Amino acid sequence: MKQFLWYQFPALAWIALIFLLSSFSTLPTLQIFSWQDKLEHAAAFFVLCLLARRAFLHQDALPRVRENAMLFAVMTASVYGVLDEIHQLYVPGRQFDYLDMAADAVGAGVCALAVYLLHRWNDAREAASADEY
Repeated sequence: MKQFLWYQFPALAWIALIFLLSSFSTLPTLQIFSWQDKLEHAAAFFVLCLLARRAFLHQDALPRVRENAMLFAVMTASVYGVLDEIHQLYVPGRQFDYLDMAADAVGAGVCALAVYLLHRWNDAREAASADEY
């Protein structure tokens, strides 16, 4: 139970928060630039991808999912982006937006790229410090 609360629950809570926020007809926002909404979508699904990866890495039931945690995290975030847009079809004042779906998938993809680059940077740093000895 402790492992679930620490690793899986945050991803589920983030999904619930996205669902809750997309259930409102309007959200109070401070519009600073024209494509701010797309950046907000990308950021929300970047975080979802990070949390999903963490959840998949720290579960024991499905070894194949653990081994491919980032792939499953990107897929989870992207599919949830589609489901979120379908959900908004049923919320008065909201609409289905293909560009929001694309921004969600881009946020997940940027997460995968960031994690990959961070791992490469850490590997290079460890190799460099090993060469010093």
